[in-house]
Amino acid sequence: QPGEPPVENGWIPYLGCALQFGANPLEKYGHIFTCKIAGQYVHFLCDPFSYHAVIRQGRHLDWKKFHFDASAKVNEITLIIRTTLEQDWDVMSLDPSQGYTTENIHHTFLKTLQGEALSPLIKTMMENLQSTMLQPGVLKAKPSEWQSDGIFAYCYKIMFEAGYLTLFGQELDGDQSIARQQAQKALVLNALENFKEFDKIFPALIAGLPIHVFKSAYSARENLAKTMLHENLSKRANVSDLICLRMLLNDTLSNFNELSKARTHVAMLWASQANTLPATFWTLFYMI
Repeated sequence: QPGEPPVENGWIPYLGCALQFGANPLEKYGHIFTCKIAGQYVHFLCDPFSYHAVIRQGRHLDWKKFHFDASAKVNEITLIIRTTLEQDWDVMSLDPSQGYTTENIHHTFLKTLQGEALSPLIKTMMENLQSTMLQPGVLKAKPSEWQSDGIFAYCYKIMFEAGYLTLFGQELDGDQSIARQQAQKALVLNALENFKEFDKIFPALIAGLPIHVFKSAYSARENLAKTMLHENLSKRANVSDLICLRMLLNDTLSNFNELSKARTHVAMLWASQANTLPATFWTLFYMI
């Protein structure tokens, strides 16, 4: 259409550019173009200085189909909504074509991550960062006892633990003993190992491969979910408002079983950490 980026349909019906993608349409069409790949029109924005102009139009971008596809592939979740007027159970797909909207989910973000809710969240994150970096076993007071680690691994461990505790709270129950802190650290580090195993195959899940093909990743996801069962989260202290509100929505608006509810929290964990961890490394690397 007039005013739209150029389209490269390729010479093979349906497959489009799939077999000739290495031809580099960037050189032919410039920084913004559309390619037909495996029957789908894929838009490419190759100029990083143009990203902000697109992101600023967020109100005009519809993410519902992406939300549906990603949730269905990664979490194997079908939404079941209870109508408040009739008090019965209506089974609904996440497919936006069937009328499902994500206003409830987005409302939780607006209510718990912006405005007045942001300052206490930042304060908690900073406290957890300091506690994580200065607790016994991380940094030693005596130079001879210091431990060495790669920058990437260090950033991963510190940021994951601080972010995990900020969102999902602590299990100290007022007990600040060294033994309890070490036990909690072991739990978080175990969650980190499961997270890394799950994160490795995330692109494959988005591409449509079933998670059951990846036995270790499937086991890692289920292990994470078991730690985030509502029964376990309700016993933790200082759980973030975001997770508390999502727990309430899961318990009142859905008919998920307990494990499916926990999987939604695994998705939130991934969303909060997947980009933050490598971004922290590259930021520190650049500063050094």
